[in-house]
Amino acid sequence: MKIILAIQSGLSRSLKTWKGILIFWFISLILVSCLVVPLKGTLKAAFGKSMVIEKLMDGINIDVIGDLGTNLHSIASSMFSGILLLSLVAILINVFITGGLFDSLKDGSDRFTAENFFRASAKNFWSFMVISAMLYLIVIFLFIIVIAVPVAIAANAESAPEGIVFRTLAVSCPVFLVAMSIVFLVADYARAWQASRTQNECFRALGFGFGQTFRSFLSSFVLIIIMIIFQALPGWGVFKIIAGFTPETGSGVFLLFIISQLLLILKIFLKALRYASVTSLMEQNFANLPLITEPAKQVTDIEELLK
Repeated sequence: MKIILAIQSGLSRSLKTWKGILIFWFISLILVSCLVVPLKGTLKAAFGKSMVIEKLMDGINIDVIGDLGTNLHSIASSMFSGILLLSLVAILINVFITGGLFDSLKDGSDRFTAENFFRASAKNFWSFMVISAMLYLIVIFLFIIVIAVPVAIAANAESAPEGIVFRTLAVSCPVFLVAMSIVFLVADYARAWQASRTQNECFRALGFGFGQTFRSFLSSFVLIIIMIIFQALPGWGVFKIIAGFTPETGSGVFLLFIISQLLLILKIFLKALRYASVTSLMEQNFANLPLITEPAKQVTDIEELLK
């Protein structure tokens, strides 16, 4: 019941924050354009008016790619540096915008305005950055322990049966995905708690995230699995719709662009739905906690009144 209420509340909150979702989409579009536009110019300069593009329309042609010579090195260099820079900027932008989203999705938040959204993004930036950095390190550690080490041991074993590497991956990957789900849950709880605070307390937020995750593990884990399945839908749409669609006209290219952007907006909306649902579940758990008084504080307050 708590899970259903959390999802219902999350859906309502996400719909109310549609402006923040569009802000996230618009910034993402600008970031991708910063890579695509220069790359397009590089490709145009490399190919010129040759028949290379027409030959590549039928599939990858190794001979044609080899004929590019020094231009291939220029294209690869531009792509690598552009993707690296774009990835770093995207991480920073994602942390910044996520701070505004969590603030907009919490219970009792004011009417959405761009001013409040960016103010909350700035307020939560450094705390969210520390939380993200710590959890990225945990993910890297889990990958090494759960996947890299077992696969390396299986691959280097002298008397290992045939196919042991694939069987090891078949076991390690699901375990890693479950561990990743828990990490996502800890991150969402930590950021939801931090967004409700006036002071930046990133390490206390992380402690709360771990505590809340394992204190309400069953409901929290089921919720995050449902949200991850929802978030996988846009990726499934990309493979089913876009991957099998080869535009041959300008209108076809434009239609492909529109479909890809709609899927991107859906992806951002489902991410906001996850944030809102986890925030709602956290607030439900807080509401169910018994009221705990603080005797020491009460004595202090009485002494102040007697003065």
